[in-house]
Amino acid sequence: MQTCASWLKENRFELPGITDEELEELGGPPEGSVYTRIVKVTRLVLHHSATETGCARVFRCLHRACNGWADIGYHYVIGNGTLSGDGELEKGRPEWAVGAHARRNNDDSIGICLVGNMERHPPTEKQLLALGELMHRLMSDHGIGRGGIYLHGELKECSTHCPGRYFDHDTVDAALAER
Repeated sequence: MQTCASWLKENRFELPGITDEELEELGGPPEGSVYTRIVKVTRLVLHHSATETGCARVFRCLHRACNGWADIGYHYVIGNGTLSGDGELEKGRPEWAVGAHARRNNDDSIGICLVGNMERHPPTEKQLLALGELMHRLMSDHGIGRGGIYLHGELKECSTHCPGRYFDHDTVDAALAER
């Protein structure tokens, strides 16, 4: 298993003053209650990692060490077969907790990140299948319609190309249809 420290270095994130051991500790969930509860989930926000490799553990370490956040920003991460299985659904923050994935759009949303750089290539078939299943469940659980699914870059105050040119609304519709 790749260490958080080696993944951060491989992806050119420099963290002076933090030991490899401290980074590994940041890859685990935080202790205690560090979350605020979402009052009502009304949106799903879709992201890509913009890295070719990754998993919830290394993103948790990245978000805690580089961003100073209490935990990983996303609620779910869907692997691409690099550091977790292709299409493997990993939990990030608790689903009931306010995330840190979409600047000023976190209070009512669940963040889902697909590992990969979707500016360069589309998600894998297994990622799309897992995404479709997850979106259907979340839509049912929270009473969200298709209009409640957003790409990160569509949100107010989120000037980004995320989730990439190969991950658009046609991709979302295909994932929903694959279920």
